[in-house]
Amino acid sequence: MNNNLVKKSKKEDEEYDEEEDIELDDDDSSSSRKKSGGDDMKKRMFLLMGVIVGGLVLLLIILWIASLFTSKNYEYDDIETVMKDAAVSYFADYPDYLPQNDGDIVEIDVVNLVAAGKMKDLSEYRNDGVACAGTVQVERTGDEYLYVPYLNCGDNYYTVELYNKIVDDNPITSSGDGLYSNNNHYVFRGENVNNYVKLDKSLWRIVKINSDGNVILIHANGLDYYQPWDNRYNEERLYEAGINTYNVSRMKDYLEKIYSHPVEDDGEKILSNKDKARIVTHTLCVGGRTIDSESKNNSEECKQKVQNQRLGLLTLSEYLYASLDSTCKSAATKSCLNYNYLVMDDEWWLITPDNSTTSTVFKVERSGIVASALASNYSKVRPVIYLNSHVMYASGNGTLEKPYKVK
Repeated sequence: MNNNLVKKSKKEDEEYDEEEDIELDDDDSSSSRKKSGGDDMKKRMFLLMGVIVGGLVLLLIILWIASLFTSKNYEYDDIETVMKDAAVSYFADYPDYLPQNDGDIVEIDVVNLVAAGKMKDLSEYRNDGVACAGTVQVERTGDEYLYVPYLNCGDNYYTVELYNKIVDDNPITSSGDGLYSNNNHYVFRGENVNNYVKLDKSLWRIVKINSDGNVILIHANGLDYYQPWDNRYNEERLYEAGINTYNVSRMKDYLEKIYSHPVEDDGEKILSNKDKARIVTHTLCVGGRTIDSESKNNSEECKQKVQNQRLGLLTLSEYLYASLDSTCKSAATKSCLNYNYLVMDDEWWLITPDNSTTSTVFKVERSGIVASALASNYSKVRPVIYLNSHVMYASGNGTLEKPYKVK
C-alpha cells in the first residue's frame, strides 16, 4: 500500500471543477471580446468610408448646381428676360420713378440695375466673351406699363422691334400679294399674305404699319357674338333703327366695355393685361361716305375723328385698298372681294357710316361684298388695335402656322 496517495474529498473535487470552469469561461469571454472588438472596428471603418463617399457625392452635387448658375450660357432672349425682370423689380422698389402720364417713357440701363443688385453684369450670362450693353425702356400705356429690354451685342445680336421684322420679312412690292408702300405707311394687300400676329389671348392680322412704327391689327376671326352697330330710336325711321354717329354709338360703348371690363365667359376677353400694355391709343376716322365714292385713302373717313381710343373698327377705305382687283373702284363694286385677305366666312361691321341716311352703316357680307345696312342689324365685330412701335419681336414668320409672336 502506497501511503503517499492522498484521497481527496468530494468537496475538494467540486471546488477543483469550478476553478476549471471559471478558467474556461474566462478564455471564452476573452475570445468573444476580441471577436466583438474586431466587428466594431469593421463597422467603424465602413461607417467612415460611407461618410467620406457621401461627402464626395454631396460636394460633386453642390459643384454641379453651382456650375448651372455660374457658367450657364444664356440665350440672348433669356438675357432680355433677365433685364426686364430686373427693371420690374427696380421700379417696384422705386415706383415714383415710373412714367406718370400716358405715353411717357423712362429708361434705365443695365449698369444701374447691376448697381442696385437686381442682376449681374451682362458678361456673366454668357461664356463666349461677347461684349453687350443694354437698357430697359418703360412706357406708360393707360393703367399698364410696357417694359422693353434693348440688348445690343454688336454683330452677334441686337433686339428687334416687331415692325422692323415685318418689313425685313416682306420686301416692299408694287405687284402681287405682299406689303405695299402708301403715303409713308406700309400696307398689306392681296389674298395670300403672311401677316398673322399671335398675342396672349387672340389671333390678329396686320393691316398696315404707320410711319411712326405702330402696327395696326385687326382681329383675325371676329368676336363670338353678333352685335348691333347702334339701336337707338331714329327720328328719320320712326323706330329703333339706330343712329350712325360713331361717337355716341352702341358700338363705341361695346368696344370700351371689352377693353375695360372683359367678360371671359362671353368670349370677349381678347386682351390680357400684357396685351393692354402693348397697345397705344389712336385716333379713329369715323366720317361717312356714299356707296359710290371711289376714295381709298381715308380722306373722307378722316373728316370726322374720335381721339384717344384703345379699340376701333376698320374703315371702308382700308377694306377696299386691301383688294388687288383692278376693277375694285368703290363699295358698290362686287369685285372688291377678290384677292383680299380681309374676306372671311362671316359678316362683320366696318366703322364707316353711309352718308345717304342717318341710320345705315357699311358692313362686309359673308360673301365679301360690301353692303349698307341698318345700324340696328346684328353682325360680327372685328376689333382693331394699334400695337406700340416699341413692342419686340419674339418668333414666327407671319404665317398661320407660325404667326409673329411678341415679347
